[in-house]
Amino acid sequence: MRTAKGDFGRELRLAAAELRTLRALHGDPTLAQIAARAPRGQHLSASGISATLRGHNLPSRDYYLTLVRVLLAYDTNKVASLQHPDLPQWRDRWQRLSLLRHAQNSTLARLPTEHHAALSEQVVLAALRRGQHVQLPPTAEDLGGVWAVTFSPDGHLLATGHGAKTVQLWNTVAQRRAGPALFGHTGRVTSVAFSPDGRLLATGSEDATARLWDVESRTLVAEPLQNAGFVDSLLFALDGQSLYVQGRTIRRWDITDPRQPRKAEKHFANNLTCAPALTNDGLLITGHAEGVAQVWNAQEQTRIDAPLRGHTSDVTALALALGSDVLATGSDDVQLWDVRTRQMIHEPLECPGDMVTEMAFSPDARILVAISGDRVSDAPEEPDFRFSIWETATWTELPNPQIGHSGQVTASAFSPDSRLFATGGADGLLRIRTLPTVTPNEPPAT
Repeated sequence: MRTAKGDFGRELRLAAAELRTLRALHGDPTLAQIAARAPRGQHLSASGISATLRGHNLPSRDYYLTLVRVLLAYDTNKVASLQHPDLPQWRDRWQRLSLLRHAQNSTLARLPTEHHAALSEQVVLAALRRGQHVQLPPTAEDLGGVWAVTFSPDGHLLATGHGAKTVQLWNTVAQRRAGPALFGHTGRVTSVAFSPDGRLLATGSEDATARLWDVESRTLVAEPLQNAGFVDSLLFALDGQSLYVQGRTIRRWDITDPRQPRKAEKHFANNLTCAPALTNDGLLITGHAEGVAQVWNAQEQTRIDAPLRGHTSDVTALALALGSDVLATGSDDVQLWDVRTRQMIHEPLECPGDMVTEMAFSPDARILVAISGDRVSDAPEEPDFRFSIWETATWTELPNPQIGHSGQVTASAFSPDSRLFATGGADGLLRIRTLPTVTPNEPPAT
């Protein structure tokens, strides 16, 4: 049998050695005994097991994980369940081996990476070296749904919140977990946010708390911040000294000393229907029922002028173009406003699907993305969520990529260089993709 070579061969042999260690630790069964223990409907052959344990072959993912499940619990006379805590690392290992094999078989030339290449270039080049398309593979399907996602300020980390009450950090370029999951919440994690300097990670949950983590040490820096109801979203002020926690209302926390957060005197903003948005100079915009958006002085927690009224249905998403006065409000369409004058600046932008559920401007303000669908459908094949993408110089719609999720899209985020867009779904998938580019000499929204 021909031996695999290169990076793939080396990694395959290392993985095979670990499988042999696993076999020895759990009773050292014979090949025939391992094959006989396979669950009903799964077939393991002695020759296939031998090739895998010797590092001569990488079988299908199902075959590989069935072998691992048998070995993990052989000495208990059982087969390890799909929820066994050690199984995710073996899923990741098979995924990495599969990608390395594709790279070795690829005819793509090795492309040099400049030392100071942009984040998006590094990710794309890494994907091309593996023979992949730019659309990256799902990486979080075992974590109970992806309910929150955000990039770190430098873009090299991605944080996700999950239905399994955990938070996971990912290496964006390598597309793999960056350390173990963060545990502490007792409910689904619904919001994640990095501080502007990237040193803190705030997480919010259905357990009615927000938590502050030190990113480097992956440890909590303070006692949980208690909230009125589920934490739906989190926003750091630009100076990093305030954290706005949204539940049934919004509360501002002073985190000048993150180890001793101090809550503001009162809650503000009621009847919220979506996550708020915060301008660089301290204006907070909130979305409400019956098509209302309200502008606030965030520090003083006071309303500014009359609310913005344009939609006939609830405001379900908000987005601000950084460095400009453009606000997008989402409902059954997208409306564009000048935050300063409170005036609508363009005809509504039409979206497919039922309601806008996710919306964001790229950090360079050249692209607006909206995701729309029916977020209350219970049908397993529904809802059908779709992208809408516009360039902001003329509000021309751009080609829309496939959404890549089945069911609800529950989280989304741009990378800081504006080239990558991450989405998470109730289906448990985390996807990172590139979006259409806009010619640099085209001015962004103003």
